[in-house]
Amino acid sequence: MILHSIVSPSDIFFNSTDVQPRRHIYRRINGGLLELDGNTVTRLISTDPRLYLDKRYCPDAHFNNSEAAPR
Repeated sequence: MILHSIVSPSDIFFNSTDVQPRRHIYRRINGGLLELDGNTVTRLISTDPRLYLDKRYCPDAHFNNSEAAPR
Protein backbone atom coordinates (compact mmCIF):
# COMPACT_ATOMS: atom_id res chain seq x y z
CA MET A 1 0.00 0.00 0.00
CA ILE A 2 1.30 3.44 -0.91
CA LEU A 3 0.06 6.33 1.16
CA HIS A 4 0.68 9.87 -0.08
CA SER A 5 0.08 12.24 2.81
CA ILE A 6 1.71 15.16 4.59
CA VAL A 7 0.65 13.60 7.89
CA SER A 8 3.46 11.80 9.69
CA PRO A 9 3.29 7.97 9.40
CA SER A 10 3.72 7.74 13.17
CA ASP A 11 0.53 9.79 13.59
CA ILE A 12 -1.41 7.69 11.07
CA PHE A 13 -0.32 4.28 12.34
CA PHE A 14 -0.15 5.15 16.05
CA ASN A 15 -0.98 2.22 18.26
CA SER A 16 -2.36 3.13 21.69
CA THR A 17 -0.29 0.35 23.26
CA ASP A 18 2.90 2.01 21.99
CA VAL A 19 4.88 4.36 24.16
CA GLN A 20 4.12 8.06 23.90
CA PRO A 21 5.00 9.43 20.45
CA ARG A 22 7.88 11.88 20.35
CA ARG A 23 7.11 15.55 20.40
CA HIS A 24 8.59 17.16 17.33
CA ILE A 25 9.55 20.78 16.87
CA TYR A 26 8.40 22.59 13.73
CA ARG A 27 10.41 25.44 12.23
CA ARG A 28 9.23 27.67 9.42
CA ILE A 29 11.65 27.99 6.51
CA ASN A 30 11.18 29.99 3.32
CA GLY A 31 8.78 27.84 1.33
CA GLY A 32 7.81 25.25 3.93
CA LEU A 33 8.14 23.69 7.36
CA LEU A 34 10.77 21.46 8.90
CA GLU A 35 9.95 18.80 11.46
CA LEU A 36 12.85 18.51 13.89
CA ASP A 37 13.80 16.07 16.61
CA GLY A 38 16.13 18.25 18.62
CA ASN A 39 18.39 19.80 15.96
CA THR A 40 18.01 16.88 13.52
CA VAL A 41 15.71 17.15 10.50
CA THR A 42 13.13 14.36 10.44
CA ARG A 43 10.82 15.66 7.72
CA LEU A 44 10.33 18.49 5.24
CA ILE A 45 6.81 19.72 4.52
CA SER A 46 6.65 21.82 1.36
CA THR A 47 5.10 22.08 -2.07
CA ASP A 48 8.34 23.44 -3.56
CA PRO A 49 10.27 20.56 -5.18
CA ARG A 50 13.53 22.57 -5.06
CA LEU A 51 13.56 22.38 -1.27
CA TYR A 52 13.63 18.57 -1.40
CA LEU A 53 16.90 18.77 -3.36
CA ASP A 54 18.53 21.07 -0.79
CA LYS A 55 20.91 19.01 1.37
CA ARG A 56 20.28 21.27 4.39
CA TYR A 57 16.76 19.85 4.66
CA CYS A 58 17.34 16.14 4.02
CA PRO A 59 16.45 13.68 6.82
CA ASP A 60 19.10 13.31 9.55
CA ALA A 61 20.74 16.62 8.57
CA HIS A 62 21.76 18.95 11.40
CA PHE A 63 19.61 22.11 11.39
CA ASN A 64 20.90 25.43 12.64
CA ASN A 65 18.05 27.48 14.14
CA SER A 66 19.50 30.67 12.65
CA GLU A 67 18.34 29.36 9.26
CA ALA A 68 14.69 29.49 10.30
CA ALA A 69 12.52 32.13 8.68
CA PRO A 70 11.54 35.08 10.89
CA ARG A 71 8.05 34.93 12.38
